[in-house]
Amino acid sequence: MATRRPPPAFDALEDRVTPSAAYAPDRLLVTFSQVVPEATRAAELRDTAGVVSIAAIGFGLYSVDLREGHSLPAAQSKLAALSGVQSVAPDAKLAPDSTPNDPNFGNQDWLRALGAPAAWNVSTGTGQTIVAVIDSGIDVTHPDLAGNLWTNPGEVAGNGRDDDGDGYIDDVHGVNFVTNTGDPSDTLGHGTHVAGIVGAVGNNGVGGSGINPHAKIMPLKFIGPDGGVTSNAVRAVNYAVAHGAKVINESWGGSGYDAPLADAIARAAQAGVVVVNSAGNYASNNDAAPFYPANYTTQFDNVVSVAAANAAGRLTNYSNFGATTVTLAAPGDNVSSTLPGGRYGLLSGTSMAAPMVSGAISLLWDVHPDWTYRQVLAKLRASVDLDASLVGKTATGGRLNLARLLDAPANPPPVAPPVAPISPPAAPPQSVVSASFAGARAGQFDRVYVAFAGPTDPGTLAGAVTVTGPAGAIGVSAVVPVGGSNNTRFTLLFSRNQSAGGVYTLKVGAFTTSVALNAAPVAPPASPPAVPPVSPPASPPAGGRATYEAGVPRAILAQRTTRVEIFVAGTQTVRDLAVTLDAAHGRVSDLSVRLTAPDGRKVTLFNRRGALGANLTGTTFRDGAAALATAAAPFVGSYRPEQPLSLFNGMNARGVWVVEIFDLAAGVSGTLNRASLSF
Repeated sequence: MATRRPPPAFDALEDRVTPSAAYAPDRLLVTFSQVVPEATRAAELRDTAGVVSIAAIGFGLYSVDLREGHSLPAAQSKLAALSGVQSVAPDAKLAPDSTPNDPNFGNQDWLRALGAPAAWNVSTGTGQTIVAVIDSGIDVTHPDLAGNLWTNPGEVAGNGRDDDGDGYIDDVHGVNFVTNTGDPSDTLGHGTHVAGIVGAVGNNGVGGSGINPHAKIMPLKFIGPDGGVTSNAVRAVNYAVAHGAKVINESWGGSGYDAPLADAIARAAQAGVVVVNSAGNYASNNDAAPFYPANYTTQFDNVVSVAAANAAGRLTNYSNFGATTVTLAAPGDNVSSTLPGGRYGLLSGTSMAAPMVSGAISLLWDVHPDWTYRQVLAKLRASVDLDASLVGKTATGGRLNLARLLDAPANPPPVAPPVAPISPPAAPPQSVVSASFAGARAGQFDRVYVAFAGPTDPGTLAGAVTVTGPAGAIGVSAVVPVGGSNNTRFTLLFSRNQSAGGVYTLKVGAFTTSVALNAAPVAPPASPPAVPPVSPPASPPAGGRATYEAGVPRAILAQRTTRVEIFVAGTQTVRDLAVTLDAAHGRVSDLSVRLTAPDGRKVTLFNRRGALGANLTGTTFRDGAAALATAAAPFVGSYRPEQPLSLFNGMNARGVWVVEIFDLAAGVSGTLNRASLSF
């Protein structure tokens, strides 16, 4: 027998509710076929007995208010009989009757459990992926949230006008659908807590950090002190999609199947938007007793349902589960996050687990902005930590692992161990051959690539490096040897991204180099004569092209990322870049291939083409070549990449270029036998 549940509610344990009725007693939601003219729809609704007022929500959906005391079933029958009506549904209530009350800030062990410090060595986010938090609003003045709020580019603050014509005045940072205003402030605390988990500002000396320290959060309030209704949830989903959100977090649920909300989620899927839902807090099997909106996983492939795990990583005793309907688990017990009034506190529930996943997806999308939502979710499912308590309880059998999601080491040491023995181990760094600043995206630095004339002990290197920027000293969080370089090349990772304009300087022993961000390069001070590099020639042969090779072969493992680095020691300017790959793989449609330049610019070369065919055989990617869409696997010869390589034209080629091969499906592995660049 299916478990009987309370009416719709937030999923935080502190916020279980018992509203007086499951639906608004005097309102119905009517969906018309899109072929029926709007004027006809409005006239038919107004002429129906008992109808007091109507409001168009969009996409053929109307909110219809009835005369007080009018029979809801009778009105539902009358409206369903109108020409062109597809569905008539009650307006479900979602109303908490309590608020968070624990102001004590706890630690953030959940970040360490997820491998967040290691993941942040890959990226701390770019602020390019918008996460819509559809909830009770957000404290927009909270010091740990204000810096990461989304800003509506089409709206002018405080002028009392609807500048962008979306129906809302001064919706600068979001919307309050309860009052139909641009003030999404939170008086309940639930939405503020959820938002802090997604993307509280990191490295600001205040409170804690969210999963994505540079998330862009769009607050959409649809629940107030007196509750909320499905019609406003639908408005919020429509707004999020229309204003560019890529991830929607819904930490609430409990109603039955709702056609208007399902239609809104379908439109989100068409726009490539992921919707993340809490699985529920009733220790119930969602496979047997559906829990919505989480159970829309059975209908739409852009929906994720999240169960709650405890401190030991196992399913909590209150979390809902489902071998086919619940996607994965994430920490949900005693989670510390932001609360209104600049406070912090602890909450538990699947409401806290869902934003863990929303933040993780936004961080992955920041790293791979060209991926589709299906690629993102395939990587999410493939990167979980398997746990016996979750096998048969979730579709993946695992819980979120942020480090694996971003292909970072699970527990990176502060200084990576030597790749090969160094003699003598305490010797000072060798002479520097080259050094270049780089970042995950244009306009920022988060690392320096350094090449030495001979093997260098990373233990001594850590104390010999000084990095300064416009604001002073920059901390180096890790010194990572480049694989296969015999400790002659290293990546120095900064403790946080640097985006301030000005001069950045690296000193290693007697070597000094400087570069200006958002300005012309600064000439470096005099330094000792450089020792000739132990890499390909520094400049191309007269009248010809220079080719640079990666150290291969490398295994391409199913559902994993393979990275190879190509070191360019020359100072030539990039013109007509060509990339050649030779990969033996039995199903190349599993693969997405990307090239990243030393300055962080990225181009996707190949993205899941070739159907069931095999192999990239001496495949050269070059602008102006034949389109990939016209070819079939095996791909032999020259092809135009997915994105133009001309993006790199004019830049200095010197530094470390990275080729990444993302295997996004199970079952087939392969080998990368060649990766080269030529200019």
